[in-house]
Order: sequence, then C-alpha cells, then structure tokens
Amino acid sequence: MPVLDRLKNSSLSVDFVPGLPTDREGQIAAAFLEALPLPALGVEGGGQIILANGAAQDIFLKSVRSIKANGILGLFSDDSPIHDLIERARTSGSPVSGRDMTLRGPSFGDFSCDITASPSEDGGFIALVVRPKGRGRDLSERMQDMAGARSMAALGRTLAHEVKNPLAGIRGAAQLLLRDADPGELELVNLIVEETDRVRRLIDRMESFGADPPIEFAPVNVHASLERVATLAENGFAREISVKRRFDPSLPDALGDEDQLIQVFLNLAKNAAEAAQSRPEGAEIILATAYRHGVRMRTPSGEARDLPLEIAFYDNGRGVAEDVKDCLFEPFVSTKPASGGLGLPLVQKIVNAHGGVVDFESEPGRTVFRVRLPLSHQRTGLQASRNK
Repeated sequence: MPVLDRLKNSSLSVDFVPGLPTDREGQIAAAFLEALPLPALGVEGGGQIILANGAAQDIFLKSVRSIKANGILGLFSDDSPIHDLIERARTSGSPVSGRDMTLRGPSFGDFSCDITASPSEDGGFIALVVRPKGRGRDLSERMQDMAGARSMAALGRTLAHEVKNPLAGIRGAAQLLLRDADPGELELVNLIVEETDRVRRLIDRMESFGADPPIEFAPVNVHASLERVATLAENGFAREISVKRRFDPSLPDALGDEDQLIQVFLNLAKNAAEAAQSRPEGAEIILATAYRHGVRMRTPSGEARDLPLEIAFYDNGRGVAEDVKDCLFEPFVSTKPASGGLGLPLVQKIVNAHGGVVDFESEPGRTVFRVRLPLSHQRTGLQASRNK
C-alpha cells in the first residue's frame, strides 16, 4: 500500500477518514506530516478534504474537523486559483507549483503564498502543501508559535502520567498534616491540597483533550485569583522578597477559565520573583491591575478585539537579555539554567486561547509582563470563535 494511502488510515494526530488498520510505515509518515510547519491538505476528486495537519488548521483558522466537513469549496472562495492548480495536477498526473498565489476564504481572509499540488501514487487524491509568504512577520511568527504549542502539548501528554504520581503523594501528605495542624497552619495546608487538586485538573484536561483543552468560560474575579497567587508567592518562591499589590478596585470580571488563568498568573509571578532575586537588596515584585478604556488589540488569529483588562507583573531585576527578547515565548528558550523553557510558551498558549494577548517590556531594573483579557460580557463572541 502506498505511503500516502497509509496516511489516511493512521491513528496519529493527523485527522483522516477512517479506513484500514494502521502499520508502522503509515504511522511514521503521519508523524512526519504532522511535524511539518507548513499547512498540508489532501483533496479527493469530488473536493472532499480527507487530510489536514495541525499547521493547516492554524493558518485557515478552522479545526481539522471543520475543514474536512466543508470540503475544498467551503474552505476557499469560488474564484480561488487553488481550484485550477488542483485540476492541473490531477489532469497531468504530476506535481504542479503555483507561485505568489493569493488564497481567500471566509474564515481566514486572504494571504499570499506558494503552493505545490502533487497527485498521490494511485491518483486517489491531491496533496497540497502551502508556503505562506504574505502578512509579513506577523504570519511567520504566528506559524512558529502554533508549531511550538503543538510540540509543547505532545511533551505535556508524555509527562502527564509521571506528574500525577508525586501530586497524589503531596496531597496525601497534606491531608495527614491537616489532622494535627495548628490553627495558624491550617490555611497553608489547605492551600497545598487546593493547589494539588488544581494542577491535577489541568493535567486531566491536557491528557483528555490533547493540544486543545476546553475552556470553561465564566466570569473570573481577577483580584481573587491574584490574591491567591500572592499568598502562594509570599509563603513559597518569593518568601525572601517584597510582594506588592497595586489593584484597581473597580476592575470588572474577566472572561475565562479560573484554573487556567491562575496557572498563567502563577507562572508570571514566579518568573518575576526569580528575576528580582538577582538584586543584592531591595528585591520586589508588583502584581497590578488596570482598566484600559478603548484598548483594541489584534490577537494572534488576526482578529481585532477589545481587551481592556490589564494584569501586569513587575520586577526590578536585571532585565531580559537582549539575545532572547525576540524568541522569549518559544519552547525551550530560557535564561535560567534549571528551567525547561516551557513556562512562557504555556502562558502564551493559554492567554491566546482565552482571546487575549501577552507581551512584555524590559530594561535593567524594570521588567513588566502584561496580560490583556476580554470582559466577561464578551462571552458569546469568544465561544463562537472557539467552535469554528
């Protein structure tokens, strides 16, 4: 059986029409295709899309399931040059390339690209590989971010089982401590139990839903979440430094998943604390909130959205090194020897999935990471975009 046909039957993360049982050659080919940073599609004679990798759903802003359900006519406009390219490849029986082509579609707008259309060995379908060229640096960065997120998700699934075992031990030990804890210790021991439960819930979601865990959208009291993070900091990783709060008391609720947002805030607070510890004295971090009227920003999907809620994490450490500023949110990039370099990519992935953005400014003595989120009343639009 030709390798491309085996791809259609693979059980790996590339989504295909069900078929014959898998074999190792097909699995290897499917894994290779999914690892490609370039969008790839497989189109049958009737315009049915039977193959789509992760990069395709990232650039076309549709899930693999939606891409396949609507076919080639649902993905691209009627006048798209891709239809002629597919027909030429099918008629000639050999690969055909198109340069500087403009793709248009209802879900992704338009962009310039090079496309190669290649018939499968038995002529059953046309394999399309898209090389984006338009939208300049924004598109390139977006594709890199999405590819990094998929790599991180695969690593997370691999490690999830190993993380659960020590979590269970920590929780069990904390429950034993509750029996003999003094009144002053009860709050901290309960905090240990609650945090292990929260991390366990996050891991369960990651295992069950792979690279795209569901977000349980609900109003989130940002100050309550930040206060919890500040308490963890003062009794743990920031015990030796000053933790300050600078909250806007009129801040309305954010829209999101409280557990996931706490994870974001915890990662950023921990990074700030570790950076501040580089100071010989006077080390401090500040957790701040603000309401920015009229702030409208473009999300990684290219959508302009109102994001008035700002949550900021300041530190007075030495600042982010110049040589990593441009790639700080990429997986495995870190200035800390003991770090795996996955904290900030995870922060970016969660914030982007909430319809928000995260950015930073840094100079010696002052670094700030800002998370910008939508309001709770923007729920309908966000849920619709997640379901596309």
